[in-house]
Amino acid sequence: MFELRKIGIVKRASAQLLDLILLAVLATGFMFLISLMCNYRSEEQTSMQNYTVWEEFRKTYVGDVAAYYGYTYEEDGDIYVIKKDGEESPLDELMNQLCESKGEDSEMKEAYDAYMSLPSVAEVNAQYKYVLSLLFMMISIGILLSYIILEFVLPIIFKNGQTVGKKVFGICLVRPNCVKITTLSLFARTLLGKYAIETMFPVMLVFMFLFGGLGVLAIVLFAALELLNIILFFALKNRTPIHDLLAGTVAADMKLQMIFESEEELAEKKALKQKEFIEQSKS
Repeated sequence: MFELRKIGIVKRASAQLLDLILLAVLATGFMFLISLMCNYRSEEQTSMQNYTVWEEFRKTYVGDVAAYYGYTYEEDGDIYVIKKDGEESPLDELMNQLCESKGEDSEMKEAYDAYMSLPSVAEVNAQYKYVLSLLFMMISIGILLSYIILEFVLPIIFKNGQTVGKKVFGICLVRPNCVKITTLSLFARTLLGKYAIETMFPVMLVFMFLFGGLGVLAIVLFAALELLNIILFFALKNRTPIHDLLAGTVAADMKLQMIFESEEELAEKKALKQKEFIEQSKS
């Protein structure tokens, strides 16, 4: 009566998979709506156009400009190296040489005019960072809204912490002593555990790996977090990953689990059970 009715790993994994699919679909829909609101497509095209015109300029003129001013220029696809006296030089240094001529060198006039028509490096970088910030905002808000609906609002409606996946596979959430979970614990489980730690922290690491220069460290931290979750799930008695550990919740079999409304009801039931046991012992 007072025991926690645990569920099998396969059933639990199936419920999580269904919830994950629904989360991905809903988050994608929210991200699409947000992208329309912030005009993301247009901003991305502007950023790509900036990159394209700079690449066209580099491939068309930089080699000739470098040779004219005594630099060497080596190119392999999108990778290029500019050198002066055997040492690498930044593109800005070469372009400063071009700008100092102000187009007065007849051989460099076309290159100078083309360079002056380009968006500035600061403008290109600012646009690129703006697009990345929009993308991160779309992902974070889309996932947040999806979690709130699927992992907080619906479980309140279904009761006992049941998501769509948990309801389909007969799983509920209770406290380790079989008492009904509170709205606060469900909120902590969803927003702090699932969203902030288990989802957005890995998303941030992926962004930093791809765009922020964190490199291998991001992959190491990502792997460490996932490994910690796996260890907690299999090592702890009640198989509680990070989100359940933070919220003080446990997944249980809905059909078999006795759920008490409060600590007081649990205490009363235990006292009544103990009294019945004593009376049976006397008889």
